[in-house]
Amino acid sequence: MLARLCAAEQTRSMTQPPTQARASTSDLVVRIVGAVLTLFFAVPFLLFAWVALSSRFSWTSGDVHGYGMIFGTLIALVAGLLVMLVAPLVLPSRLRAKGYLISALGYVVVGVGLVAAWFTA
Repeated sequence: MLARLCAAEQTRSMTQPPTQARASTSDLVVRIVGAVLTLFFAVPFLLFAWVALSSRFSWTSGDVHGYGMIFGTLIALVAGLLVMLVAPLVLPSRLRAKGYLISALGYVVVGVGLVAAWFTA
């Protein structure tokens, strides 16, 4: 009787609980959705940041009134905010807090650079 109880206890301790399998599957789904959303928001961010910075720093700009710089900066800031919020979802759940911190600091640096380029034109 004691041998059966010990054998049953060993069998149970060697199997993985079903909640851990679901947690890793849901984490994988969140990471995939995060990657798709990051790509979806990062492309417009890079495009509009490029429009704003090329309007500011090009020698022969086709943007004589500065609308590309103004609207490029504003739309890039909004798209950058969305990238900042979804980019850390690509990381494993244990690293997301650090990812949000790094993402927020990067957004502040890029945002300050875009606004500085806008106001120093």
